[in-house]
Amino acid sequence: MDIDVSEVVPDMQVSEAVLNTCLGKYQLVPGFIITVTREGAQLLAQATGQPQFQLFPAATHKFYLKVVDAQVTFHVTNEGVVESLTLHQNGQDVPGSKIE
Repeated sequence: MDIDVSEVVPDMQVSEAVLNTCLGKYQLVPGFIITVTREGAQLLAQATGQPQFQLFPAATHKFYLKVVDAQVTFHVTNEGVVESLTLHQNGQDVPGSKIE
């Protein structure tokens, strides 16, 4: 599920309403949580014990990082609620449930 960043539209924008649905804490494994926040129109992700990084939109609920080769997909219910995410990194897809 890797996103080819060379094909990403550089000025892709996601609405504030969609960004707000992504905010929260996601537990990938016990003790390892990714916290998603935002500053303006920019989503930020911070994993336990790691610095905070910007998430760049590749699609409405798919984002990528520039500092490492990783992507994040947010999973949305039919009601438009984000209930989980998947971290795509190093050939692995690691799911994380929204806990807050």
